[in-house]
Amino acid sequence: MLDVNVVMNAWDAPVTVLPDIGPARASGLAQLGVATVQELLLHFPRCYEDRRYIHSIGEVALGQEVTVQGEVLWSRNVRLRGRMSMAVVGVSDGSGELSLTFFGRGFLANTVFRKGVRGIFTGVVESYKGLALKNPEYEVLEEDAQEGLHTGRVVPIYRLTEKISQRMLRRWIQGALTWLEAQQEGTERPHVLLRAETKLKSYEVLLRAVHFPSDLEEAAAARDWFAYEELLGVQLGVLQERALERVGEGGYAHETGGACVRALAAGLPFTLTSAQQRAVTDILQDMASPYPMMRLLQGDVGCGKTVVALHAMAAAVDGGYQTALMAPTEILAEQHAVQMEALLKPLGVEVALLTGAMRAADRVREAIASGTVQVVVGTHTLIQEKTLFHRLGLVVVDEQHRFGVVQRETLQRKGHRPDVLHMSATPIPRTLAITVYGGMDITVIDALPPGRLPVKTRRVPQEKVADLYDYLRCQVEAGFQAYIVCPLIDESERRDDLTPVLQHFDALSTGPLAGVRTGLLHGRLDSREKEEVMTAFKEGEIDILFSTTVIEVGVDVPRATTMVIEDAAQFGLTQLHQLRGRVGRGAAQAYCFLLGEAKTKEGVRRLEVLCTCTTGFDIAEEDLKLRGPGEFYGVRQAGLSDLRVADLIRDARLLDKARREAQHILRADPELIHEQHAPLAHIARRFQRTPP
Repeated sequence: MLDVNVVMNAWDAPVTVLPDIGPARASGLAQLGVATVQELLLHFPRCYEDRRYIHSIGEVALGQEVTVQGEVLWSRNVRLRGRMSMAVVGVSDGSGELSLTFFGRGFLANTVFRKGVRGIFTGVVESYKGLALKNPEYEVLEEDAQEGLHTGRVVPIYRLTEKISQRMLRRWIQGALTWLEAQQEGTERPHVLLRAETKLKSYEVLLRAVHFPSDLEEAAAARDWFAYEELLGVQLGVLQERALERVGEGGYAHETGGACVRALAAGLPFTLTSAQQRAVTDILQDMASPYPMMRLLQGDVGCGKTVVALHAMAAAVDGGYQTALMAPTEILAEQHAVQMEALLKPLGVEVALLTGAMRAADRVREAIASGTVQVVVGTHTLIQEKTLFHRLGLVVVDEQHRFGVVQRETLQRKGHRPDVLHMSATPIPRTLAITVYGGMDITVIDALPPGRLPVKTRRVPQEKVADLYDYLRCQVEAGFQAYIVCPLIDESERRDDLTPVLQHFDALSTGPLAGVRTGLLHGRLDSREKEEVMTAFKEGEIDILFSTTVIEVGVDVPRATTMVIEDAAQFGLTQLHQLRGRVGRGAAQAYCFLLGEAKTKEGVRRLEVLCTCTTGFDIAEEDLKLRGPGEFYGVRQAGLSDLRVADLIRDARLLDKARREAQHILRADPELIHEQHAPLAHIARRFQRTPP
């Protein structure tokens, strides 16, 4: 046993100083990344169960999750096959009787649940010779009522590993808190930030509130304090590193209040939302700085990111600089070019489109190189060697996660340290990880423009599909349009269980949708054919467009109000949300219908999430739960797996607040050498790629 008197800081003591944790159990905790007392206390619950309400046994029903309180009437140790046993316990509260079954723990019948013992029990009501709770959580009132850890309260649920149970972790964490409070020396708390902000709450009180809260609101508030403190340390690390990289670096200090910016703001045919205005302010402040902007603009499909980016382009124009906007598809690039020309050309700004399919590409390149074109919209053609810029001052990358790091940096090198604005409608952990560890600032547009309604999403069983086709006909007659998306192009792709778009188009166009103007779009069409189909759809010459996922990004058709997705469970959750975002671009209520049966639990869950969640951030949080952080880009390299409390989706807004606070701290103490910042400096070093 370690002599506590020689421990310089009790927080750093190994978990074996705690009662009931020997070498074997310490080895199990090590698999959870827990070796010290502090790491044990920072192993926060993944969720909570509210077990405060006591049900009457006489009122419980099959399938309910209940908490009951009663007295043991009898108990038996039932021998099973092999050496296994099961404890069966009868309890009553006067209103009725219920059995408890503990599989593999027959010894409980003779040791814990003797006749007359009173306790609280939580579990799902199942059937075993009548109603029974299978392997319930329990609290024996006579023996350990003072703990109140496992039921009869808001109960923490932890991430586990083999041979470590929820009961063990709760006991050990409570023991760690008690042990720390008993130490007379070496117990200074490892962080100081929260002391002033939480006023009367000490660090230890906050830890108790996270692990053993009186209610769910207290748990959430306490957890947010720790998440914020961690994110602040992360941001300090990133910004310190970025400051070192900026030494000797010069960018453009743009004129952000010039004639073009003012004319654009005055000429918009609509009023910016407060979220859009906030984003414009952030971006223009960056552009006014002599340092190159590196900002990620996140917002859900249809929130108006493009018009925010236009303000940045106008600022570049005012200083005599060019803008390059790179989009992942030719369809999206063309759409951007049309929208930007409509708003910028009246201001005297020359906009050009550059794609690989253009016959006049060389002529456009000449205009770009000479500087007669001020805003260039294109695809990967922008990064080709033969594409040269006259004076590139701003780079905008749309759907930035679809481009590799090398591609984005190649475009940036077309100018001399231009400002860079990344845009994404996919707020997944990958993009937030780039924000945290790649030195980007983040702006979130968290509101849709006025008049936009969330898309309603419904699952359609096979017996209702004919009704769906009747609905589509009615929508077309009312002047609206629809998409039908399939996972395959044709049946030659050898997936008999999935719907090929070629055959589906033929079957419906000559069957249930005969007489409706239909079109077909897929990846085997050449660029010219794709462009013709999309143009016809946008101009209302096609009522229902059959497509694969080539329409996933960026297509903007305001009269499209219905999205039908065949074999929906085959698509990823983020991809489904992107497809759904193709409708609801106008003022009319839009619908997304999901067809096909899910064959896995994950598939079922994806469809359930899509039907209940409407925002990208909610979708992304659920996607993280389904896939796990290990499946996202750059997790291990970036240190994302080292985050102990914060969640890069749930805490996106805390992240933004922490970044602003970190900037404020570094202005006063760039090297974090002041005593009060020492704990934060320690956290910051954990998240730097090249710690000082």
